[in-house]
Amino acid sequence: MFDDVHLSIMLVTGIIFLVLIFILNTILYKPILNFMDERNKSIKSDEDKVRQNSQDMQSTADELAHIHKNTREEIYQIKQNALDEAKQAAEELLRQKRQELEQKMNVFYSQLNDQRNELEKELSSRLPLFKSALDNNLKNI
Repeated sequence: MFDDVHLSIMLVTGIIFLVLIFILNTILYKPILNFMDERNKSIKSDEDKVRQNSQDMQSTADELAHIHKNTREEIYQIKQNALDEAKQAAEELLRQKRQELEQKMNVFYSQLNDQRNELEKELSSRLPLFKSALDNNLKNI
């Protein structure tokens, strides 16, 4: 059955097969495997970068939200301080106006009291004239 098989041809065919595998491995398979390894490394690196960018974006978004919250609180505080200052200024102005009006009212009452006293003096000095005029009118009736 194996009479027509020559050992030398088998040996040469095996050596050619091994040489061909060696040549294909060096020329074809190693570059393809190196390319695939580099591609996998590149994909992994890009995934890591995307993950890092996503984390950076999230931390930036959190920081922006924190800054936004702090800014709103500062604006509210500034607004409250301005309102408080305005209220205090208005109350101070109102207090000053009340004092001024009270002073004017006191001066007015004082002048009115003086005029009343003058009028009383004038009327009491003319009282005898009024009495005599009244008596004359009563006599004429």
